[in-house]
Amino acid sequence: MFCFPTRPLAVAVTLTFPLTTVLSGCASPGVLDAPPAPEASQTRVLRPEGTGLLRVGRYTLADTTPRSDQLDLLSQVIDIRLPVGVNPTVREAMGYVLRQSGYGLCPAGASGDVQVLYAHPLPAAHYQLGPITLRNALLALAGPAWQLEVDEYARRICFVARQGGLERLPTSTLPLSAALPEGGR
Repeated sequence: MFCFPTRPLAVAVTLTFPLTTVLSGCASPGVLDAPPAPEASQTRVLRPEGTGLLRVGRYTLADTTPRSDQLDLLSQVIDIRLPVGVNPTVREAMGYVLRQSGYGLCPAGASGDVQVLYAHPLPAAHYQLGPITLRNALLALAGPAWQLEVDEYARRICFVARQGGLERLPTSTLPLSAALPEGGR
């Protein structure tokens, strides 16, 4: 057999030299980078990050950026159905529409113009609104004689009477005879 009784020292040196070089390479100290210098205090405008994907599971990614209706609260879609047995005013209906939106109605101004709007009974056509954006629901409740103004700082919704001509809502362009069933009745 291959036994080297006369050379055990040579075999030991041959095996230990490569082993010590490999192990000493793992123990060498690394070069430390200097800590980054602190940035000067600046005022930054916070905006949502463009790519906000977060791994929440092995195969699941979650988007961490806010949706558009979370950034623009008046663009959230609502679906409102008021009970038929109640007779709310326009103000009560607007309060109901705004109840979980984060907005409130402006207090009535000194001129009292908006009190005229608020005191009207709610039309039957407005007992069911939606799906519709919050902005469009408020515009529908107020009607074309009123302009919507939003105070984003206080999150208040105000209405101001339009001066001059009224904007008309789009109406159907079908002639009356086409809208009636056969026989004209």
